[in-house]
Amino acid sequence: MQILSIQLKNIKSHRDTELCFAPGINVLSGPNGIGKSTIFEAIGYALFGVDAQSFVGNVERFITIGARKGEISVVFQVADADCYRVSRTVGTPSKWLLARETGGAFEVEEHKDSRETEARLKELLRLSSGRSLAEQFELVIGPFQHEFLGPFVIRQPARRRDKFDEILGIDSWRKTFNATKALASAIKAKVAALESAIGPLKDQIAELPVKRAELKTARQGLSETERELTGQQQKLKELETRLSEADRCEQTLKNLEVEIGKLKERITNGQEKIRNQKRLIDEAEQAHKITEQTAAGRNAFEQAEKRLVELRTQVKEQRRFEQEVAGLDKQVGQLSERFEVESNAIRKNREEFSTEEKVLAESRKELRVDEELVKRAASLPKIRSALDQVRKQLGQLEGRRAGLEEGSEKLSAGICPFFQEPCLNIAEKPPKDVFSARFTDLDKERQRLTAEIEKIEQEEVLASQAQDRLKEVDVKSRGLDEQLEKLALKRQANETKAAGLEQLKQEQAEVCKQLAEKKQALAAYQRLQADIEAAEQEKGRHQEARDLFVANRQQAAALEQRRTELKKFEQLFSQLQVELTARDAAFDKAGKKYNPDEHQALRRQKDELSPKVGALGQKVAGLRAEVTRLSAEVDKLRQIEKDILARQEQIRAYQKKDALVKFLRNRVFRNVSASLSERFREEISQRANRIYRVIAETDEELCWGEDYRILLRDMVDGELRERVDDQLSGGQTMSAVVALRLAMLQTIGARNAFFDEPTSNLDVTRRENLAHAFRAIDVGQEDVTDHWYDQLFLISHDVAFTEVTDQIIHLDKTAFGN
Repeated sequence: MQILSIQLKNIKSHRDTELCFAPGINVLSGPNGIGKSTIFEAIGYALFGVDAQSFVGNVERFITIGARKGEISVVFQVADADCYRVSRTVGTPSKWLLARETGGAFEVEEHKDSRETEARLKELLRLSSGRSLAEQFELVIGPFQHEFLGPFVIRQPARRRDKFDEILGIDSWRKTFNATKALASAIKAKVAALESAIGPLKDQIAELPVKRAELKTARQGLSETERELTGQQQKLKELETRLSEADRCEQTLKNLEVEIGKLKERITNGQEKIRNQKRLIDEAEQAHKITEQTAAGRNAFEQAEKRLVELRTQVKEQRRFEQEVAGLDKQVGQLSERFEVESNAIRKNREEFSTEEKVLAESRKELRVDEELVKRAASLPKIRSALDQVRKQLGQLEGRRAGLEEGSEKLSAGICPFFQEPCLNIAEKPPKDVFSARFTDLDKERQRLTAEIEKIEQEEVLASQAQDRLKEVDVKSRGLDEQLEKLALKRQANETKAAGLEQLKQEQAEVCKQLAEKKQALAAYQRLQADIEAAEQEKGRHQEARDLFVANRQQAAALEQRRTELKKFEQLFSQLQVELTARDAAFDKAGKKYNPDEHQALRRQKDELSPKVGALGQKVAGLRAEVTRLSAEVDKLRQIEKDILARQEQIRAYQKKDALVKFLRNRVFRNVSASLSERFREEISQRANRIYRVIAETDEELCWGEDYRILLRDMVDGELRERVDDQLSGGQTMSAVVALRLAMLQTIGARNAFFDEPTSNLDVTRRENLAHAFRAIDVGQEDVTDHWYDQLFLISHDVAFTEVTDQIIHLDKTAFGN
């Protein structure tokens, strides 16, 4: 198997790192902390299923800081040249997927769970021993150097033996021997418990023959009582059948008697209904005559009433016209009043606008300014510029005076004003007074400039006042313009309103025209009240005839219906008489079949027989309960008897198991671990000795002794010398450990191995020899060992590997995305 490449995303310091590996020896180099060991850990995590906590303790520390999830992908090639990619994520939830390359793309294989994925990887890696892939990687294939070295330096032989038995996978035999001791004790305890439980059970089944005899007697008594009960129940059933027939005849007579009474009552009620119906028909015939006599008066009444409805409708029209006339009359008055009010308002507004226009004209005259004021305001910028210029000259003058005063003071003290040091020329020959005249000229110039500033400042005040006056006039002028614009708008609105008076006048004329038309239409309703009174008199004359017609109309209309109902009543009356005759005949016939004395005798016989049957039923129930109880007790005792036999069989089976366990513990488990250990140590020692001789370049013989102690043999002065453990140097121990591990990897059949700093604690010669030993292993030199592996991965800073390795991968911060 060959690992082709690995890709790490967000794993420790590797943000996004991808490395490709060559067949044979691959060396990872780089500064400490760059993440070399993380590459080994990632291969163990993804390809061998090692738990991340085995590397970092906390899974979150296996992920790059700031990331929530990490992922590792390893591409490898198996012996048949098929390529696979195994991917495993770090974080929750974790996914472990295996994909096979098909047609240039990887297709994920479907596995039920992680155990099925591990089994498939075991098959591909040809590591199908009883151990998990993770244990094989952590113990032999990929442990860090200090972890593999640890068991060799354990001082206690028993602990060292247990650790290497675990590494070699033979510790299970010793563990089984120890575990079967408890199993043998458990078997003995189980046999003792079964034997102690059988004793009380035998005492219980001693009562079984007595219980069987009681059960037989109870079943015989139950059978006899059930036969007697069956006979009495048959008699009671026959008696109940005869009694039921008698009860049925009795009930039939009672039902017929009730029905005959109901029929007689219905016949009586029918006769009464027929009499009442005939009376109602007479009343309906009389009402029919009255309606025929009053029909003409009723029609005249309705005509008069219809006329009144029409006249009242006209009254409503009359009132509507009166309301419209009143409204129009009021509208005419309002329009006249509005015309007069608006005319007066327009005239008044015109007068007010003229007055306001005159006032504004007078105000504009008052705002006129003379030309002198305008010129003075215009000269303000020029005056201020001149004032700034004079003030600037005055400032320069003050500076010059200050400089002269400073020079005068220094000269008087004998200090050179230029070099700021005592002046020898002045000390030998004092200068004349050259500053007084200059001070006088400066003072005169300052007085002149000051006077000029005062004059210009007065002119500035006058010009500023003139400018303020012009601004005030300008603001007031703009205000007058705005007032004139508003006045023009008001005058325009007033004239528009005046133009609307003509329309108002036309509207008034239109309303007057409508008022005249409505008054003319209202004159047509002058005789309306007289027509209403005449119609009401006509209605009163026919009121009595109409009332009689209405009062008798309903009865007259029901005449035909009442005659039909009378015929129906007479037919039902005839049917009831026929039905009564039939019921009387049936009653006489049923009375001949029924014998009251015989019916009463049957009732007495039933009353006497029923208690006997009930008592027999209770007796049967009691006997059945007794039989059930005894059957349960007998079944229970039989089950106890079966349990005794079963437990005796269990005792015999446990005794056989006890003999087998003793045989296995004494003959097999006790010796297998030691035998396997001796065989493994012998085979590994032979291979390790050849490797060690190449690394050490000595005639020392490496042997893996009893309890897995490192033993070196050589000849000193013709005598055999043996050295173990603490008698060896650090280099000898490390060389022996590396040789033993290489031999162990070959023995378990691992095709890949990982070494972390294998040259630590070795001198220069041993490091070079170890490198050449790895190369000799790679090419399969017989003086070292057979060519047993596909790839070796080493982490090393040693230059000794540069000449013998197939590929050196140098890791730095540019090799991956940090």
